[in-house]
Amino acid sequence: MKVKIAIERSLVVALPYKQVTPLLQDLERTIGRFPKLRQLTRIGDNAYRWDMHPIGSKLANISHAVSYGAQYHVDPKKGLVRWDAMPKQGNASIEGCFSLHGDDEQTRLEFQVEGELYDVPVPLLYRPIAPAFIQGRFSALVDIFLERTGDALALPESTINAARKSVQTTTKHTAKQGKGSR
Repeated sequence: MKVKIAIERSLVVALPYKQVTPLLQDLERTIGRFPKLRQLTRIGDNAYRWDMHPIGSKLANISHAVSYGAQYHVDPKKGLVRWDAMPKQGNASIEGCFSLHGDDEQTRLEFQVEGELYDVPVPLLYRPIAPAFIQGRFSALVDIFLERTGDALALPESTINAARKSVQTTTKHTAKQGKGSR
């Protein structure tokens, strides 16, 4: 079954615009805050493949591990990250944007996404309600992403630097394991 999604969410953080703009420069780290993201693979310049853990409900027997590719376009002057779906990458086609709007006191983080999930296994009985159910699950994930991003922005710079060092070390370690195991 094909399922369309369209989500618009926002969050206001009590931080000046200039303090929030680094989100646009560290794309992998910003994307990495998205819940249920199992793996993010670079497939080109500012192009990534998302592979997510299954999303759904065991009770309704609806479960789908979304996978898609996206080409990202960053415009720091406009406070915008936009992504376009890449054809023949995974089982979904998803595009959207993440934008920042603010002043010296606060910044609004806006997230918009739309797309289509392909081959979603849905029992016949649940097909009439599946689109709304899946839309609700994705909306909840976007809300968590915005909350995590807001929380990360509120951390002191020393904590952020320590986390970056930890993430870089983990990434290097994982990359070494990946090369040796293939």
